[in-house]
Amino acid sequence: MILSHGLIVVLAVVLLLVLIAVRTPIFIALSVSGIGGLLCLSGFGGLKLVPLAMGAQLQEYALVAAPLYILLGEALAVTGLGRDLFGAAHRWFTRVPGGLGASAIASSTLFGAMSGVSISSVALIGRMAVPEMLSRGYKPGFAAGSVAASGALAMLIPPSLMFILYASVTGESVAALFAGGIVPGLLLAALMIGYVVVRAKLNPDSAPRDGERFSWRERWAAIGKITPALVLIALVLGSIYTGFATPTEAAAIGALLAFAMTGLVYRKLGWQNLKLIFASTATVSAAMLAIVGSAFVFTQMLVVARVPEALTDFVVGLDVHPYVVLIGIMLVLILLGCLVDAASLLLVVTPILVPAIEELGFDPLWFGVLLVVNLELAVITPPVGLNLYTMKSVVPELDLGDIFRGIAPYLAIEFALILLMIAVPGTATYLPSVIT
Repeated sequence: MILSHGLIVVLAVVLLLVLIAVRTPIFIALSVSGIGGLLCLSGFGGLKLVPLAMGAQLQEYALVAAPLYILLGEALAVTGLGRDLFGAAHRWFTRVPGGLGASAIASSTLFGAMSGVSISSVALIGRMAVPEMLSRGYKPGFAAGSVAASGALAMLIPPSLMFILYASVTGESVAALFAGGIVPGLLLAALMIGYVVVRAKLNPDSAPRDGERFSWRERWAAIGKITPALVLIALVLGSIYTGFATPTEAAAIGALLAFAMTGLVYRKLGWQNLKLIFASTATVSAAMLAIVGSAFVFTQMLVVARVPEALTDFVVGLDVHPYVVLIGIMLVLILLGCLVDAASLLLVVTPILVPAIEELGFDPLWFGVLLVVNLELAVITPPVGLNLYTMKSVVPELDLGDIFRGIAPYLAIEFALILLMIAVPGTATYLPSVIT
């Protein structure tokens, strides 16, 4: 019996979801379902596409930046910078209701502008901020939610690994995507801080005020401690937008500066830390690149089955407003994000959705930023949300139920930003048009 292309694709997707459900590593799930689909579509001859597809994708120049930004973040993680970031933010937010929660979000925002990896931000900031909040009487859900949610900002604020992956698939400018993420990222951080302040004001029991006060001298001294980090951010992003370096070259510059900062400023570049930095970088980079290669095998199967063309024809043929289609896509992505990790989902859906989005008249750069905002939900929604389990691992005394309840309001905030970006596309496109 000869199966239709549509049925083969459905069976491949079902196989993928089943493998994910039984906790098969995502790169194996993508590879097995993709290879199985190609075998059914084109026979053994179709398997020739597998090494070609993986090789072509992994040779993408933009991907070189990813391990370098990971290296930058891992080098800074051993410095105690997270403690300094949180301490500086606390001194400036101490008079604000829910000040420790606001401090956690502010410090996560700054660290996200250096690492680009959300779980690193959660681990680094959560290790210090959450125990401090719990010791001051903060509710566990309030404390955990502020850190787990704000850790996702690393996906949106440059240098974002998600934008690098999107660029590697679509050919969009990494620099333009980085610029597009700045305003939504800062706006999202402001919305999160605003929620924390209002929640603490309305319900003081969830975030008691401790009455601690700091002088202006202490506040500026705390800023002085994190000045090297602020300089690093300025140099990396400044080198990109002044034209001095490409995003990939800026990643190399940033990694070198991070090592110099770790060794000369923080005096933490000993042999043990060097081993830790390189081992962590190799582990995270290998896992990410394995997912990139296997996701491209799966998408290659979809291309052979002509899924992107079929979806484009279907979407364009719908007798509804393009924005209705777009909102429908966003809702489907939110559901898929509950089942698949963000990086894998981005790599699978981007080559399918972008042609349809362009046919509907939307800017693919704007859609890339909107997609990353949507996929932030994937790292903070159970049962797959990596930030939630990272939070549990660094503060084991937390109950997962408290973490899940604490994250719920931030899901609404993320969705509100999605609606705002749909209503006002300039939130993502204005800055790229000016800078690049």
